[in-house]
Amino acid sequence: MRGLLSPFISLLINKSLTAGCFPVAFKEALVRLLLKKVGLDASDQKSFRPVSNLPFLSKLLERVAQARLQAFLESNRLMPKTQSAYRKHHSTETAVTRVYNDLLLATDRGQVSALCLLDLTAAFDTVDHELMLLRLEHQFGLRGTALMWFHSYLSGRASIFVNFTAVNVALT
Repeated sequence: MRGLLSPFISLLINKSLTAGCFPVAFKEALVRLLLKKVGLDASDQKSFRPVSNLPFLSKLLERVAQARLQAFLESNRLMPKTQSAYRKHHSTETAVTRVYNDLLLATDRGQVSALCLLDLTAAFDTVDHELMLLRLEHQFGLRGTALMWFHSYLSGRASIFVNFTAVNVALT
């Protein structure tokens, strides 16, 4: 019983990647508003944060695509050496250690250093998709079906907002 769906899921993922098309049904996110903290004023909309839920298979397909893209970038030595995110044996500690080391080296050379920190929590939501696709093509060499897949993945997304009171009524 356990492995009955695996062949169908594999087929679906492989078809999506070989056809260069991200399934439309996987692009719909169900958005619910959740209280940020217990005890906040439920009548104040600032007390809520939107939580977006995508279908499980959508997240699975994203992981497979991310793993393949990363393998392509690493095998072609296209990942910047200072890149810490999405790399084995790299973390925020690795990045901080590198910055700290660079600051110490600059100090040893008698140079002045400045550090500017940015909060990029929702960075993906602000990225220009067309610019990202151009960079994938021209800077990283993505072409053909792979580039089509990413274009399909980024376009036509939809968010369905759940009426908060309707959810509460349905649960009681």
